[in-house]
Amino acid sequence: MPDNSGRPMGSFARLLREPVVHFLFIGALLFLAHRLIADDPRVVVVGAGLKADVERRFRDDMGRAPTEAELTAALDAWKRDEVLYREALREGLDQQDATVRTVLADKLRARAAQQMAAREPTDAELDAWLAANRSRYETPLRYNFEIIAFPKSDPAAETQRSKVQLALADGADPRTLGRPIVGGNLTRDNLAAKFGPAVSESIGNLPLAAWQALETSDSLLLVRVNRVDGGRPSREAIRPTLIADWVAARKKQAADDFVESVLARYRFEEKP
Repeated sequence: MPDNSGRPMGSFARLLREPVVHFLFIGALLFLAHRLIADDPRVVVVGAGLKADVERRFRDDMGRAPTEAELTAALDAWKRDEVLYREALREGLDQQDATVRTVLADKLRARAAQQMAAREPTDAELDAWLAANRSRYETPLRYNFEIIAFPKSDPAAETQRSKVQLALADGADPRTLGRPIVGGNLTRDNLAAKFGPAVSESIGNLPLAAWQALETSDSLLLVRVNRVDGGRPSREAIRPTLIADWVAARKKQAADDFVESVLARYRFEEKP
């Protein structure tokens, strides 16, 4: 029986029975179904990789593997968050909320920082970092000292100081010499406020553990500096801190460089 074109219908029917045609037809249907599902934001694929990731996060948080019920509950929680996230994107809330905008921008920065190749700095790099950032690690010098004072109002002050100084040089215990001893652990500024600028200026040049003669406007002094604390520490004294700070600075630089590279891809147009 011919069709409207005059060709027999039998040949078309035979064509439909060919296995190759069946294969092509089924393939086209599968392709169309995949496109429809893939393009539908309300279809959420829960694969083995996702389940493994949810289980890993549970282990990290709880320190143990989840039970079957706990894993199901964790997956259900993920599903709820996922659909709410997709609905928020569909409604454009990510574009309206400054907090979301900031979080996403920070995630990109963090990813760029984490992708930096990790390595420990060399000693030379640590020395250079410490020199360039000394204010971060340096503390004011503090002088642990003792002072014996002889008021100038006493006519015998000079004689008494010389006598005590000789006794100290011979190894006498200053506590046995009958003179009050003032001690402390002060910075240069504190010393200037308490004893005057002359003592503050001189004390930094005194040798350690030796009694030295100084004077103020109203007193003759014997001063001993026992130790000096503070200043810039050595590289080895704060090595772990230096390494952590150096690595953090490199990660920040990597993130900053990434931001600049992305910024260069965009053009901003000012409109009135």
